[in-house]
Amino acid sequence: MTVNDPPGPESPGRLLIIGGAEERGYGAGLLERFVELCGGDEARIVLVTTATGMPAEVHADYEQVFRKLGADRTSELRLRGRADADGDDAAGMLAAATGVFFSGGDQARLRTLIGSRTNDILRERLARGLVVAGTSAGATALGRTMILGGNGPEVAAAAVRTGPGLGLVPKLLIDMHFAERGRLPRLLSAVALDPDHLAVGIDENTAILVEGTRFEVLGTGVATVADAKNSTVVHPAGDCDPITLYDVRLHLLPAGCRFDIENREPSIGPAHHRY
Repeated sequence: MTVNDPPGPESPGRLLIIGGAEERGYGAGLLERFVELCGGDEARIVLVTTATGMPAEVHADYEQVFRKLGADRTSELRLRGRADADGDDAAGMLAAATGVFFSGGDQARLRTLIGSRTNDILRERLARGLVVAGTSAGATALGRTMILGGNGPEVAAAAVRTGPGLGLVPKLLIDMHFAERGRLPRLLSAVALDPDHLAVGIDENTAILVEGTRFEVLGTGVATVADAKNSTVVHPAGDCDPITLYDVRLHLLPAGCRFDIENREPSIGPAHHRY
């Protein structure tokens, strides 16, 4: 099976992790790819709007886009709290879905899902062919650890705040709006605190398509991978003091590039393409 083949009914699922601000008008390539992976006009998409403060508006927006792309069955799963995330309604919707899409917003709102029945169902269904996508806040939540905030020009513990994520792509730590918001110091701070992770910063209108232990880069920007597994890291006494970090491997991967997560090796695909 290649990255471009649709998964079979018992094949492992895929994750489309988007750096935010994806094109939703003419030529909405990343969302079109998501709809195709979910089954095209047979897609049954569940839109999780928990992260946003404007769920009705976000639902209406994505529903319209997905309909234009041929998928006219989009349901909203708002999950207002842990009771919703553990409830039968959520379980039923997820059981019938071919694709689940996490909207952007504030990723802190997604903490209510961590360890919930919804979280367990997503893991189980992903192993059997479900397609899961997330954009912006919904992207960083897909890892075992998610970035909750932080900024600044320094590489330091105080430059980043992290918390547990959904664990759907456990070896990756995701940051978003990456080049546009100058987040390399934040990404390096995060990976210095947990070098076992591969840290991936994804530009806007850009995504990584994860299948098994590999991913491919799609879209118009770059995915930046920081690998500190064999680096030297020295933590200072104070969280605001700079971390000593050297021998970090840094990869800049535009569309068409691929990455072997297990072996931590990048490669260029047979042909560069945007989507």
